[in-house]
This record gives sequence, C-alpha cells and structure tokens, in this order.
Amino acid sequence: MSMEKRRPQYDPKSLLNSQPVIITVVDPATYRVQFQNETGLKKFGDISDAPCYEKIAGCAAPCAFCRMPETMQTGEITCNEVLLPNNQCLLVQWSKAVTVDGRVHVVETITDITERKRTEKALQQAQKMEAIGRLAGGIAHDFNNLLTIINGYSQLVAEELAHHPCRKDLDMIRQAGSRAAALTKKLLAFSRHQVLDQKPLELNALIRDMEEILRCLIGEQIKIVTLLNPEAGEVLADPVQLEQVILNLVINARDAMPQGGVVTIETSNVHLSDDYLRRHPGAKPGRYVALSVRDTGCGMDAETRARLFEPFFSTKEVGKGTGLGLATVYGIVKQSGGYIEVASEAGRGSTFKVLLPRIETKIQDAQAFTVPERLAEHYKTVLVVEDENGVRSFIATILRTQGYHVLEASDGVEALKLMQTHAGACQLVIADVIMPRMNGPALAQHLAAFIPDLKVLFISGYTGDTISANGVGEQCVFLPKPIMPRTLADKVQEMLSN
Repeated sequence: MSMEKRRPQYDPKSLLNSQPVIITVVDPATYRVQFQNETGLKKFGDISDAPCYEKIAGCAAPCAFCRMPETMQTGEITCNEVLLPNNQCLLVQWSKAVTVDGRVHVVETITDITERKRTEKALQQAQKMEAIGRLAGGIAHDFNNLLTIINGYSQLVAEELAHHPCRKDLDMIRQAGSRAAALTKKLLAFSRHQVLDQKPLELNALIRDMEEILRCLIGEQIKIVTLLNPEAGEVLADPVQLEQVILNLVINARDAMPQGGVVTIETSNVHLSDDYLRRHPGAKPGRYVALSVRDTGCGMDAETRARLFEPFFSTKEVGKGTGLGLATVYGIVKQSGGYIEVASEAGRGSTFKVLLPRIETKIQDAQAFTVPERLAEHYKTVLVVEDENGVRSFIATILRTQGYHVLEASDGVEALKLMQTHAGACQLVIADVIMPRMNGPALAQHLAAFIPDLKVLFISGYTGDTISANGVGEQCVFLPKPIMPRTLADKVQEMLSN
C-alpha cells in the first residue's frame, strides 16, 4: 500500500468548521464574504455575499484598519488588533489563498481577544497601583523621619517657652506638623504599610452605629437609605479604619450630588464568581461580605474611573480636598485582604463595592496590657541605633532629659562594635528597623547572644507589611514615627519598669 493511500483523508470544510477561531474567505476585489466557518456563523450570523466591512465592523466603506490590500500586494500575512464600538477587541489576520480555478482570495482569521485584553488591563492597573503604593510608602517613611525632628523639637521648645511671646508661633508650627503627620498616615494607608488592629466585626452593626454621624455629615438635601442584609457575615478588620472607608465613600457620594440626591448603603454575602476572578487577576475565591455605597450623582467617565484610586488625583477644584480619600480607602481595603470596584457612567451615578473576606469563627480578643505605675530607674543605659542623624539626636536628647545614660550608633555594625567595647551594662536598645549594612532585627539577634536580657524597641517610618518583611513580628515592641517626646518617654519607662 502506498504512503498516499495510508494518509487519512479530510474534508477541508470540516477542518475549517472545527476551528475555535472565526475564518472567512473574502473576495479582495469586492470585499464580499465567500465562505464562513461554523464559529463565524455563530458570531456574526450568515453574512455570505455581503461586504465584510459592513457586517463585521459596521462600516459603510472598507475599514481604515484593514490590511487586506497590503497582503494582496506583498503576499505576506498581516494582522491588526481592532476595537469595535461595543468594546469588543478582535485580532484580525489576513493571508492570500489561491482557489483551484486560479483565482486569488483572502482568508480572514478573527480571534476574539476581548477577555484577554480586559485581563491585561486589570493586571496593568494592579501593577501600577502597586508601584504607586511603594512610592507613597517611601515618601511617607522619609516624611516621618523629618516630622519626628520637627514635631518633637517644636514640642520641647514650646514647653520651655510656655510664656514667651513666640509661643503662638510655635503652636502654629506644631499644628502644621500634626496635619503633615495625618497626611503621611493617609499615604501609609494607601500603600498598605500601616498597622491594623483587626478584630471580628459585624458590618451591619458598624453601619447602624454610624448612621447618625453620616446623616449630619451629608446634610438635609441628601437622603440616606440602608439596605442591610440580616444574614451578612462577619469580617476581620480594623473598626477605626473600616469607619474611615465608609466615611470616605459617603463623603465622595455627597460631593457628587451638590443639588441633593440619594445615597444607598447596602450589605450582602457574595461568593466570587469565575468571571470576577478572571477580571481581577490575583483575586482569591471564597466567601465575602459586600459593602456597597451607591449615589445618584454626576457619575464618572472611563478616564476618571481609571485613575480614581491614585493618590492626589482629584476631580475637585484646586484647594478643595487632598486627593487622598479614595486612595486611603483602596489601601485599607487591600491591606484587609479585600477588593474594591466601581461602576459608574457620566450622569448616571456611581456604585462603590467593597468585598471583605468573610470569617467563620470569632477570635478571642487579646488581653489588654496594663502599664505599671512605678517610675523608671534613671540609671539604666539605652542604646539608640538610627541612621538618620536628626532623629537619633532627638531621641537621645529626650532620653537624657529623663535621666537615662544614652549610647548612640548610626547603624547595626557600629552598634555591635560599640557594645563590644562598652564596659557597663545595657538594658534597652532602640533600633530603626531598616538601616544600611545591618537592619534592626538582625542587630537585636546579634546582641541577644551576649546580652540575653536586653529589651528591644523597634522604630520606623514604615509600618505594616514592610516591617513584617524585615523581621518585626507581632511579639515585638514597635513605635511608629513620627515619635513625640511624651510617647517615647512613656514607652521606655514602661519597658524598663518590667
């Protein structure tokens, strides 16, 4: 038996119909469709002998994106990505094909890449927000170092000049410093670097407790409607931060309705569908509690929606708002393990939906720590390790005014050398978490080898995930920057009195 007879025989039409992509054969002279496979029939219906540009793209003349003439001229396969009016995205390829009678036609292969494009766009947006978050966290860290110096020293000077004429000027500096500290806290919230005090919460109860405040906040011209599902489950979240999420979303809704309207706050239980998981790369399947805030305001266009959660982006006029409200919401929700999405069209209002993981069992609240009333013993020695000179000098100054003997080092390596030559004892080390050459946790491990009873207080302008990634766990004692004199003195006394 010859090789030709052993080969399986196929019907070309059956082969084309078996393909998951759309295949059409087009007459390049008239642009009329000569053949469609089954996939094409399902997508566009029977468009035989009709111009492809009319039935596929809805155009009155050959499409601007069409590369069929180029294929006819060069003989090469050409392609183009095509965005249709209904937001569908198609990948179209053109190639020459000669029929048995010698005529030349063009095979047009169409792949629907709409879902792939949506996924790519969602992933790019997530990566962009992650990059902006890292930048915001770095800026907040640097500002917290500066604010430790500015706010700390201004408080010290204000106490010394209690009755001096310039005291009012100092108070203005302190107020500005406090506002700057609040601003950096919002940046940390966006970048997911803040410390959360998470506990089991009922969203319904939290919303009911806030209703009176929310009504006062939005004014009489706006009506609040609450649709709280009695079966809505519990979530693990920081109640203060979750209140901030609700407040910011309601304020955003209020600002979108200057002439009045309705704000609807709704809760429900949801299970993330496969479609949601496809549209949100990185999302985890499971049961969630949904919090929706819907308004009847001016709505947003697609360009505004795309930048909505970026820090300092605002649609308000200059001088009104910081552009951090929704950025803060985004950071809190992401750090709580949840997701947030917005649906909005210009002139048709907006709906913000927050999804937080639903918990099945309650966790026990940690026992409150009581600070002993006995005073610290002032002869004790404290080692301060901080690479920012101004911050290190400020901390040392505060401790010396409290009667402690203070040793200073600019990083972990210098601190180890200092302790190896130091003759006396040392009871406490205050160490910045992130430093060049050797970070705070690594230094603490080295010091523990020859000072077993040494107590450690970590400090940082970073918080949350960043310090956890650098070895500072929940069992460690931590003080976030900016650090105020009284807070530092009380914490050191608390640690050395035990």
